[in-house]
Amino acid sequence: MYTYQTGNQTIDYKIEVVPNRTDIKVQICDKEGVKVIIPRGLNENNVRSIIARKATWILKQLNGSQPAEEKPAAPKKEAVKKETAKKEAPKAAASAAKTGSFEEGDKFPYLGRQYRLNIVRGDVAKAEMTFRAKFIATVPESWNEQQTNEGIGQLLTEWYQGRAGEKFQEALKSVKKAADNAPESVKWDELGEEYATTQDNTIVLNWRLLTAPLATIEYVIASQFTNADELFEDAAERKQWLSDNTLNAF
Repeated sequence: MYTYQTGNQTIDYKIEVVPNRTDIKVQICDKEGVKVIIPRGLNENNVRSIIARKATWILKQLNGSQPAEEKPAAPKKEAVKKETAKKEAPKAAASAAKTGSFEEGDKFPYLGRQYRLNIVRGDVAKAEMTFRAKFIATVPESWNEQQTNEGIGQLLTEWYQGRAGEKFQEALKSVKKAADNAPESVKWDELGEEYATTQDNTIVLNWRLLTAPLATIEYVIASQFTNADELFEDAAERKQWLSDNTLNAF
């Protein structure tokens, strides 16, 4: 049993790991209380960030009389449709978590797939991150736990951001094949809770969208300048990821 304190109220919750699951679900039941169902690879810090963002909803359900299961899909689909019509960015389910603890074997999403983290301590002066079918963080042997966690968090951020431009341009190239009025380029930035926005007639994407499949990234790009639901025959599948996942890179 885990505990999360918010104000003067406490939320007790259990964690259930389902190996083949790809989304995260929060349930409130009479017998089991609050239960968070997650895919393998998420650590306790990831779960706490989820509880923190959903604390208001959880407390509302706990103080009510009916057991509940969070159903975010419908509201999010509605929000995506509404924002697309305005040619503005659909809101993300949540902003990415603050850097927490990192452990050997943790998984992190990249282009819709999960990749494990390998932590290597060595006689090196500077930490570095490489990627070969998994994330390999090489850190100095002298680093303590706090330095390691902060260092890996920084390395991961820099790794994702270092690939944002290339991968987003790749997604845009595919969009341009389907839409004649697609822009020539896109940019990326730190956008908090937004998937994307338009600044000075330029589409700006949240770098954390690299956690999503390319097809979903293409949908988000298209939603900034046209009706993406009409542009793609498989629009429902492309935007389903937005309903089932958060932009929690780590």
